[in-house]
Amino acid sequence: RLDPFASESRVRELVEQLPCVVYVDTDDQRPSTIYISPNIEQLLGFPSQRFLEDPELWIRSMRPDDRERIQGLRDEVWSTGARYRSEYRMLRRDGQEVWLRDTSVLVLSDEGHRLAWQGVIEDITSERRAEEEIRASEARYRALVERVPAVVYEMGPDDERRTLFVSPHVEEVLGYTRSEWLDQPDIWIELLHADDREVVLAYHDRHSQTGEPWDVEYRLIASDGRVVWVHDRATLIRGSAGGAAAWHGVMIDITTEHDAREMLELHKEDLERRVAERTNELQDANELMALEIGERRRMEDEVRQVEERYRRLVENMPGIAYIWQVLPGDEPRSFDYVSPRLQDVLGFSTEDWHASARIHPHDQARVADALARSARTGESFLMEYRFLAKDGSVVWVLDQASLISRTGGGQPSSFQGVMLDVTAWKVAESKAEAAEDRFRTLAERGPVVVFAFELIYANDESPPTVSVDYISPQAAELVRYPIEHWLRESEWLEMVHPDDRDGVARTMRRSGRTGEPWTMHYRMIRSDGTVVWVLDTGSMLKRDSHGRPWTFQGILLDVTEGEEAKARLETSERDQRLALEGALVIPWSETIHPETGFERYTYIGPQAFDIFGYTPEELMVRHMHFPRMVHPDDRARVRKTAARSDQTGVWEDTYRILRRDGGIRWIHSFGRRTSPPGTIPEVWHGIAVDVTATHAEPETPSETRRRTRAVEDQRSSVEDPAR
Repeated sequence: RLDPFASESRVRELVEQLPCVVYVDTDDQRPSTIYISPNIEQLLGFPSQRFLEDPELWIRSMRPDDRERIQGLRDEVWSTGARYRSEYRMLRRDGQEVWLRDTSVLVLSDEGHRLAWQGVIEDITSERRAEEEIRASEARYRALVERVPAVVYEMGPDDERRTLFVSPHVEEVLGYTRSEWLDQPDIWIELLHADDREVVLAYHDRHSQTGEPWDVEYRLIASDGRVVWVHDRATLIRGSAGGAAAWHGVMIDITTEHDAREMLELHKEDLERRVAERTNELQDANELMALEIGERRRMEDEVRQVEERYRRLVENMPGIAYIWQVLPGDEPRSFDYVSPRLQDVLGFSTEDWHASARIHPHDQARVADALARSARTGESFLMEYRFLAKDGSVVWVLDQASLISRTGGGQPSSFQGVMLDVTAWKVAESKAEAAEDRFRTLAERGPVVVFAFELIYANDESPPTVSVDYISPQAAELVRYPIEHWLRESEWLEMVHPDDRDGVARTMRRSGRTGEPWTMHYRMIRSDGTVVWVLDTGSMLKRDSHGRPWTFQGILLDVTEGEEAKARLETSERDQRLALEGALVIPWSETIHPETGFERYTYIGPQAFDIFGYTPEELMVRHMHFPRMVHPDDRARVRKTAARSDQTGVWEDTYRILRRDGGIRWIHSFGRRTSPPGTIPEVWHGIAVDVTATHAEPETPSETRRRTRAVEDQRSSVEDPAR
């Protein structure tokens, strides 16, 4: 390519490294994507090129529930040209759901014409999930507060003692609804029992001043006139950053307990009298009772020791012990007991664990069927399946349970079992199977011959002999000799081309002596007389107990096509170079770094001197000489052609060049990017043909003056490389 003006690599690098997706859409009611940054593949799993080729891919990947809403919003914004912003869900290529925030604006030309829509897409999945978790947490804690069998409240610490919050249980305890309690600021003071009011208010004031928690029992008057004893516990919570403080507390109805205490006091004297009367009667039985108590304590101690021993055994065993209670209409398993090892294996506490909900979706059906069968028949349960741990990882367990009790009607009642973590074993088993499959496929179905041999040492003076341990079946297809020809060193060397045999033997002797790896290209002669080129590479695996090279492994690869193509290419390149250098055509080769935009010509044909007036060496010494040689009237168009070629990989244009002597030559230039995608630097090859004879036109005076100035600038830049 003869014009390197328009390298967009730096801007593209900046855009493609942003932590979001940048895109440009056409200004159509049903737009097509002109550009989308490559990190869309990390977000949705599709390469950016798919969205350019398939305009419907984006709307198909959108969650069906959101399509109609988003399409309507797009139509509205498109009609008004207003800023577009929306949040919706997309389905990744692997089926996962992600939340996106899509923002775009209409880009106008200098004349105010609508051009395109340019926008950015952000991944807000974590943000959305955090919001959902916060809402769920708030609902969970509110339900906890409102269902607890006590009056939970929040009260101001000032003299008004205004109730800021009270749980619904206040109606059950005192007969007042929440709204009645909250609408009357001083209701708590008014409901204090007359005998307790002064003491309780003084107690409240003192603790409001000191900030110490309070714990007091007092009486309140219910709506129906009943006297209700409450046990009130509260803590003063200071507001953050100087905010207002408030008492957070709970009132528990202890009327029944208080009445019971009064009844106990009434009967205390009578009981003491009776006890005194009975004391004399019990004196005789004390000794016997002491013996019985001693024996009972001894038995209880033994029971506790046995229970403690079994508890430690269960809780320290390398698995999750459990007792599964079979209940009609309950979930598949209701656990009476789960050992604390659950926390170590799955990350859940025993209170938070819901076994059925955490079974891997792919295993839920078969596990449910097996559990239902055991619950129905009483047969033992034994299965390997997966759980989803609290951190999202997959944990394999071996779950085994046996029936331990039945109901009066003979139906299974409870099972005792243990879950063993077999994840490591499963992973190792999977890796071993995969490795074995890969090796077998590579060795016996791949395009290479795999072989292994060892050296047998008869004694220290004699050279070792080669014993072939394994050679894959492809060896017979490679040289069309039976596999037995490969098992003896002498017959194997006979298949090597005579011109290569000595070199191959020397290399193998050196590797056998030193243990160093080898890589060789050589020819072998098939049974039908044809020649095949092979790449032979391998290395030593082990040394024997004396430190001598012992076992080796290697591969043979048929590279005949590559070697023949290489020879044909070298011949073709030589013929083409001779043909091009004899015509009025300038062949050229160039390398371009796509990220920095740096360009360097690696070859320019000698015809450049006849056409441009400069030697190839003068043109290659400065990589920016062509921008100055291009005719001023053609430079803008050539820049656009270069920009397009960055995308298409093909450069073609016809333009004028200013010769060293001031003359003008018309050039038709054609080039193509020949390096594979992603190669750095990119490699371009092309030709520049002198077509002046078909484009000659009279020159105007203004063009002559402009050409003269450009030639002077061009000449000074070429003759002074420092510019």
